[in-house]
Amino acid sequence: MNNCLNEYLNKIDKYLKPMQAGERADIINEIKSEMVDLETQGKLSPEQIIERLGDPKELAKAYLGDAISKSSSFSFRKLCAVAAFYSFAGVGGLFVLPVTSVLGVGFMLCGVIAPIAGLIKVLGYVVGIDVPWVNFQFGTYVLHPIPAFFLAAILGVLLFAAGMGVWKLTLKYIRVISRGKFHK
Repeated sequence: MNNCLNEYLNKIDKYLKPMQAGERADIINEIKSEMVDLETQGKLSPEQIIERLGDPKELAKAYLGDAISKSSSFSFRKLCAVAAFYSFAGVGGLFVLPVTSVLGVGFMLCGVIAPIAGLIKVLGYVVGIDVPWVNFQFGTYVLHPIPAFFLAAILGVLLFAAGMGVWKLTLKYIRVISRGKFHK
């Protein structure tokens, strides 16, 4: 394979660094296979192949976006990939991706913390310790710890669901941005 094509593949590999090594290798092998096919079947020069595949940064962006949006599950590795994709996303992504990513993770985290805080308040009540930093207070009225726990659990479920919804919105936005970038 031509040095020019190898250099092109190295650039794509560099842009795909946030992905796991195995996924990255599969993508590079897929592009390399397409290059070999284009070279042998179409009798295209390396420059024509690169022109046909397009800018390596855009191609990597499309693959990265596709990999991120394949499943709606959350992981910190995927959050890092979203951050890397964000660097490719342009002006639209400058505002949308950071807001939706941070809100999604923040809501999910609050959804986990709220029931834990309610449980701490109930346990404190059971053993006779006042936990003043965990309260449901409406004006001067403070909710009893046991109903407060149930309210915290409901609030936690709602916050976590909102976080998952915003995370899915982030993935949908990434899917829309990366659509149509494969194989120009």
